[in-house]
Amino acid sequence: MKRTLLAILTVAGFAGLSFGQIEISVGASGDISGTQIDYTSAGAEVVVDVHVENASGSTADLTIKRERINETPGWTDYICWGHESDQFGGVCYPASTQNPWTTGQAVTVPADEGGTISVHISPVGDNGCTVYRYYVMDGSTELDYLDIGVCKSASIEEISPLTVTVAPNPAKSFVKVKTNGVDGATVKMVDVLGNVVLKETVMGSSKTINTESFRNGIYFVVVEAEGAKPINRKVIVRH
Repeated sequence: MKRTLLAILTVAGFAGLSFGQIEISVGASGDISGTQIDYTSAGAEVVVDVHVENASGSTADLTIKRERINETPGWTDYICWGHESDQFGGVCYPASTQNPWTTGQAVTVPADEGGTISVHISPVGDNGCTVYRYYVMDGSTELDYLDIGVCKSASIEEISPLTVTVAPNPAKSFVKVKTNGVDGATVKMVDVLGNVVLKETVMGSSKTINTESFRNGIYFVVVEAEGAKPINRKVIVRH
């Protein structure tokens, strides 16, 4: 819950990012750029493959900037970055103590094609939680970002799986939020300044939200359920 509130509060600080030029996804998650995903580990390496889609309409030379939001002593991390068609997974960059740190070689990604970031985090030191932020950069411009949170403890608390889908996106007059893995949840709509513009309870597995009165722009759907990690999803309202 604290990490979710932190993610909401920090959204205001990224209002100047060039949202909408890229889409970031993990597996079949849909676009989760500008949000945080969380993992737990008892000490084993955490590997996350992140897909970056170029939705800008033109070719871009992209690099990745990694920033550790907080530090846990002893932990190390590195990334591999390359075009989605690269059979070798792109170029892998050794763990760096610099913070922030940017990949040294830009990857050329034509419009409607993508790149893959392979994130490797080794929580081999102290117990704790660290958030790693990965910016997609076009030169010195931050196009968007994804936060990956990793927590390590002696005993990992079992957390119920929660999956969330949000459609249509972009939304015109409504957006339907579907949940799987819980019987009920709370859903919030948060604007890019961190203001909660809607808060309702999902009874069952879906909730339809009327967006006709919302201003055009980017919002974050935050879904919280007892016994499950909160999930954020970005949605664009366009009338």
